[in-house]
Amino acid sequence: MRAAQVTEFGPIEGLKIAEVARPEAGPGQVLVRITAAGVNFADGGMVLGTARRREPPFTPGVEAAGVVEHAVGVPDDLAVGTRVVYWDGQPASFAEYAAIDAWRCVPVPDDVPDEVAVALMVQGATAHYLTHDVSHLSAGQSCLIYSAAGGVGHLIVQIAKMLGARPLAVIGSDDKAALVRELGAEVVINRTTQDVAEATRAATGGAGADAVFDAVGASTFAGSLRATKDGGTCVLYGGASGPVTEMSEVETKRVNYQRTGLATYLADAEAFRSRMGTLFQWYREGKVVPRIGGTYSLDQTADALTAMAGGLTTGKLVIKP
Repeated sequence: MRAAQVTEFGPIEGLKIAEVARPEAGPGQVLVRITAAGVNFADGGMVLGTARRREPPFTPGVEAAGVVEHAVGVPDDLAVGTRVVYWDGQPASFAEYAAIDAWRCVPVPDDVPDEVAVALMVQGATAHYLTHDVSHLSAGQSCLIYSAAGGVGHLIVQIAKMLGARPLAVIGSDDKAALVRELGAEVVINRTTQDVAEATRAATGGAGADAVFDAVGASTFAGSLRATKDGGTCVLYGGASGPVTEMSEVETKRVNYQRTGLATYLADAEAFRSRMGTLFQWYREGKVVPRIGGTYSLDQTADALTAMAGGLTTGKLVIKP
């Protein structure tokens, strides 16, 4: 099969497309013919070697939708011919096929396109646990959403609006403002030209946001703490600008700080199916609709990762082998 290959850690443009052996499904696994692989920010770090999951050579990519071509000892609803979506923390998905543990796979309803299914997998599940398990976001609350036009952020904006909360969107360039307003953001803050904490306080009567969702990390975290309401929740769930190595000094107040990761919230088959079932239902009802920000061929994998790393994208990027 054809697959993207990291032969040594280095620049994203060094990523190669090569002929490699097609994997085989072992006990409790399915062989998935991939139709849409999702691109995430961490994928670029895996290529560069800054976010190591495997040593070279390996195929990057941790999520995809596709069709089961072979199955060994799996549940009946994952039989050959079933459309599925999956996430696996070990990269292997920028390829034509992947062998995946069955418990990580969720059947995709007939009325949900592959691109939507994969957009709701890593980034949709992340948006779901941030709003429901970590912050317990509810009607009347305010939430500050960094990277609000991105894959996770644009879904949090929609979920917050659906819950009756007040989304405050942080963007990195003015050309993304129209999108986040269309999705339901009541306030838009450009972090390159505005002080995020001051703008948040101005929008919340001086109190700050009930919940802050920060995917950027080192360059924004001090401001995120300042923007959080006394007694509020500040969640760091990514590190696009680098890791946070120390807690910055902020004014004295109570802040529920959490550093989270998806693996905690997708730890078994029940969690996969329950969370994705909810997201599929919201999509059917038109409450949460992923935006596909770009579709790439397998040969364009490096282009997709470069665009993602440069902060040039909105919504979800998808690779179609």
